[in-house]
Amino acid sequence: MARRMTHRVGIGALLALFALSGCGVTSGSPLSTGGANQGANDTSMMAARKAGRVQKDAVLVKLKNLADAEAVAKAHGLEVSRRINGIQVVELRTAAKAPAADWLDVTLRKLGSDSRVAFAEPNLSLRFKATTSDEVGSNVALEGGAGEDPLRRLQYSLDAMQVEKAWQTTRGDKKIVVAVIDSGVDAKHKDLKANLSADAYDAFSDRKGLDAASPEMVSRLGGRFAALGHGTHVAGIIGAVAGNKVGITGVAPNCTMMPIKIFPGLSLKPDPRFAGQDQESVIAGVVAQGIVYATDHGAQIINMSLGFPHESQALAAAVQYALQKNVTVLVAAGNERLEGSPVNTLANQPGVIGVGATDEDDRVTFFSNAGKYVSISAPGSRVLSTMPSLFNGLVSKPYQYMDGTSMACPNAAGVAALVKSVKPNLSPAQVKDILEKSADDRGPAGYDTDYGHGRVNAERAVALAKAI
Repeated sequence: MARRMTHRVGIGALLALFALSGCGVTSGSPLSTGGANQGANDTSMMAARKAGRVQKDAVLVKLKNLADAEAVAKAHGLEVSRRINGIQVVELRTAAKAPAADWLDVTLRKLGSDSRVAFAEPNLSLRFKATTSDEVGSNVALEGGAGEDPLRRLQYSLDAMQVEKAWQTTRGDKKIVVAVIDSGVDAKHKDLKANLSADAYDAFSDRKGLDAASPEMVSRLGGRFAALGHGTHVAGIIGAVAGNKVGITGVAPNCTMMPIKIFPGLSLKPDPRFAGQDQESVIAGVVAQGIVYATDHGAQIINMSLGFPHESQALAAAVQYALQKNVTVLVAAGNERLEGSPVNTLANQPGVIGVGATDEDDRVTFFSNAGKYVSISAPGSRVLSTMPSLFNGLVSKPYQYMDGTSMACPNAAGVAALVKSVKPNLSPAQVKDILEKSADDRGPAGYDTDYGHGRVNAERAVALAKAI
């Protein structure tokens, strides 16, 4: 049994995080001893529809010829609201403010019989979950001091993964770009801005640039808040600047991060094109567009601290598109261990590195999903990282602790970035193999569904890559 974690929760530490693996979780629950019940999970699109996890006014369609997009839309009384060129998928939307109850069924049936259509499916839509995190103590200096970075001593995760020993070979390379497909990254954060790519992108509204990919700083009336801190926290774990005497140090502090924002945020002025859309949802079509954009704009690694419990052909196509373009993809395993470890279908894609979470005692956490899609594990409990410098005045410090496989995934992604820095031409399959073979075995001897091949070891991974 893992020990209970009792963290102090700071005021205003309420954040909305990704459904399934979005990954901060509330501390204090015991480790599940019953194991994963994979057979009870229904990942079908039908199950998603029954659960209300699809958009009611839009569908995703793969065309045999993308040039037919407007003609197909017009033929079915729809509008093209999104194009994902690399995988020939479009999002088609009805102009009706209140579609009929059977609109989705009728539309999918008609599109399915259209000879120009390769497939048509509902557009998965998942809401964020509320959770908590801890603030750094008020007596801890965030800047200055004799050491490189004043909060480095609080980052047990770097020690567990033997990161400083790996740094004797490499701290990363600016040419290695890690895409952070998430809720946005604070482009003005002192510990991040030097390592952020100008190719940042808001996939939800199709806008480029660091400002577009920063999290919204506006709350919705009623006191509910966007997941502003999630992407910023993930980015800091991967590549916070080292040696600037500010805050923390990332796993790969000399690499570049490309923020890809997929969450609309709770804005007082939402995008008028999506006025009728739930502004608190993560949408499959947007995630797919983010994956394709990152792939087409130079990312060598993609980190996705998010997940979907239901299958999407469009998402699967986007992931395979990235892998075929030599982009390594890492996905968080998910945090529903106590709910039977539902499959994260993103992490379950062939070639993807699924990442589980370990705690400060190097044991699997009480929340980390178990399953055959878990490739490796990494520290994901009480991980200290960056937060937006301004969060409506609620967060007093730009650093916080968070728990979740969302935190484990970027720890592993940072190690993958170090590996690619040593050997840039490694394929996704080779990177996955290196991380698995170099991991420190935990739990039962050999592979198991809790730790995968083990907890990632940066020193051994870099050495193995260098020897190739």
